Amino acid sequence: MYLSGSKWNMRKRRRRSNPLLVVALLLLIAAVVYVERFVVPTVPPLFIPTVTPTRSPATFVLQAESLLASGKLDQAAETYQQAIAIDPQQAAFYVALARVQVFNGQPEQAARTAQDALLLDPNSAQAHAVYAWALDFMGGEENLTKAREAIERALQIDSNSALVRAYQAEILMDSSPENYKEALEAAQRAVQIDPNLLEAHRALGYVWESTANYQSAMQSYETALRINPNLAVLHVSMGNMLLNQGDTNGAISSYLQASQLSPTSVQPLQLIAQAYARVGDFGKASQYAETAVNLRPADPRLHGDLGRMYYKNNDIDQAVVELALAVRGGTTADGVSVKPVPWDAARASTVEFYWTYGLSLAKSGQCGQAVEIFEALLREVVDDPVAVDNVTQGLVLCGVLQPTPTPRPGATPAP
Repeated sequence: MYLSGSKWNMRKRRRRSNPLLVVALLLLIAAVVYVERFVVPTVPPLFIPTVTPTRSPATFVLQAESLLASGKLDQAAETYQQAIAIDPQQAAFYVALARVQVFNGQPEQAARTAQDALLLDPNSAQAHAVYAWALDFMGGEENLTKAREAIERALQIDSNSALVRAYQAEILMDSSPENYKEALEAAQRAVQIDPNLLEAHRALGYVWESTANYQSAMQSYETALRINPNLAVLHVSMGNMLLNQGDTNGAISSYLQASQLSPTSVQPLQLIAQAYARVGDFGKASQYAETAVNLRPADPRLHGDLGRMYYKNNDIDQAVVELALAVRGGTTADGVSVKPVPWDAARASTVEFYWTYGLSLAKSGQCGQAVEIFEALLREVVDDPVAVDNVTQGLVLCGVLQPTPTPRPGATPAP
């Protein structure tokens, strides 16, 4: 129906389409299709862990070897442990770790690590050898006996291993000086088999050092240092050779290098203190001995060493405090518990702690305690002339003995 002249028209008008809207809709559709087909398949599902590629243990081993060459032993050990975590069935990884642990002054840990290697491969000559080496560093007759057994087993498996021969040489020398010729042959054989093996030259130097051939020892240690100039243990050995040849300043320089390379080790600090004491500079000796104590405040021997330096520097009150910790044990000013040094009459340093403590007590007016120590020493070390002489001085200081009169020049002794 159509009404003429009316504004109403019952027929719907066709609206013209908007071309921009059409284009926008087409683009939206295309975007949805693209996301569905190409983006969604590459997105990981929610709440499912993402898979990451596992690093090869060989890369950790290479990194550890580089760290060892740089003298970063703690980091090298950690990196070897990472390799072991990825592949715990490789005995060679444990052997390499044990070697680093020995160089780092951790022979007990090295022995355990070597035993782990032997569980994996009982026929590994190098595992038996590094186990023997670690036991040798631990010291004590029982450990040395086990070390000899382990190195013999290593030799049975592979007598042409430079590493085995090098460790054999050191163990032979530590067993008895009478093994000198056999030890020298083993060390020279190690060098012949592998001229680039650090342990071979170190072992040869150790044999020469143990027989007082210091110049030859120095040459071997210098060769080892050319292979790796960043191992504290080699700088310590070189310092010892320089000290034995009378070069105190050179020795101290080597010990300082060792301390810089191994800042948590007390051994270089102890040696520096002893070197300064050797030339009478007890003030500096006390400083380095104190630094060692601060690193390991529970070690009674370090307190004993510090006490000796204080005594020689005439710091008697401080000497009494430190030597008391060494001899009797106790608690430091910072609350650290210290056990006494076990008595060992055959160990000169232990005996010296006792008579120096007695002299310190005597000089500080505590003769009651001092005389008890002196009398005990006379019962225990009557055949030690150095100890007896110092005990006699202490008894004179306390008035127990009369001083021996010094003959006047030209005087005739009384009949």
